[in-house]
Amino acid sequence: MSLIRRKTRITAKRVAEIIGCSEKTVYNRGAGTDQLTRIRNGRVQVRFILEEVLALAERQEREARLQLRDQRTECPSGRAEQTFT
Repeated sequence: MSLIRRKTRITAKRVAEIIGCSEKTVYNRGAGTDQLTRIRNGRVQVRFILEEVLALAERQEREARLQLRDQRTECPSGRAEQTFT
């Protein structure tokens, strides 16, 4: 029995579905995916670790929620302030 837990590997397509971006964005390391570990299977195939992807998605959701909350506290009416020049 091994003490090392096996990490689930997923495709770039699945990463894109979880994060909410295109597969090409994942391959180009956009939308925060530059932080993810890339596992190469052969010359072409690239896989990612599911646990890291889920952690990234949770972090992005948390940051978005905080930004939204901060915007609402800045403007009590809930509308964005407009400035005219």
